[in-house]
Amino acid sequence: DTSLISSSFWLKQEGEVDRFAYQKKSFSSTASLAIKNRRNIREEHGELLNRLKQLDTALLCDADKSLFGPLPPMNNDEVSLPSRLRLMNHDIKPLTKNDSGQTTGTTMVGWARTVQCASPNDFLPVLRGLTESQQGEVLVVDTMGSTRAVAGGLFATEASHHNRQLAGIIVDGPMRDVASLSHNNLPCYAKYITPYSGTIQSPGRMQTRIQCGGVPVDAGDIIVGDDDGIIVATIDTFQSIIDQAEAIRRVEEKLMDGIVKEGKSLASMSNYHEHLQKRMSNEESNLK
Repeated sequence: DTSLISSSFWLKQEGEVDRFAYQKKSFSSTASLAIKNRRNIREEHGELLNRLKQLDTALLCDADKSLFGPLPPMNNDEVSLPSRLRLMNHDIKPLTKNDSGQTTGTTMVGWARTVQCASPNDFLPVLRGLTESQQGEVLVVDTMGSTRAVAGGLFATEASHHNRQLAGIIVDGPMRDVASLSHNNLPCYAKYITPYSGTIQSPGRMQTRIQCGGVPVDAGDIIVGDDDGIIVATIDTFQSIIDQAEAIRRVEEKLMDGIVKEGKSLASMSNYHEHLQKRMSNEESNLK
């Protein structure tokens, strides 16, 4: 009977629609919960980011001497990263400069929003990441070895204005429009510069583990960058070293005052002579 077949068909279709509606609602609820949890985490640790903004990468590296331990496979999101700083390689350089052509000395601190390009030389994933980004985030991009620019002045302008107000952009690949980047006062880092832009076809993947500057970066990691370089770590890692970094800063400020205001030498304000003598005799010693 055609009417029975028709009724059964539409009942089945209605069931599929109901199931799809339920799945969509369930996904929407899960996504909303994830966004709420992320917002709560960031609000909870806002003070940590404020403290990090008062430090530089050198101080943080001095507070954690375990930088060069082994790392897990870059492409395995299931493997937890070690609780230590990750230092991006020297190929990733600051592009934002002042009117004198010097780097600005600004410390970039923010939450990683990761962008994985699906193929080299295509910047649709970067536009997608920018569009989905939130205030205080750092757009971190794995370009898969792109040789064409995947970001430039327009992206940086939006990132620094309106409702975006990102903390910075890091591209493991090329950017362009250097003069425009400097006018935005948004910290931008890239491997190199080219005026030649890529295509805009492949959507890529968002908020997944990527490789940038030779280290793995997870969505939600904290990024700290300045003229010396860029470091990446989890909330827990930065919490474990920030007291030590602040203590080192106080010592360095005292030493600097001794040099500038009192004319003292580093050797006279430390155990340098004793330390040198012991090390020349191959005895255990630490400079302090």
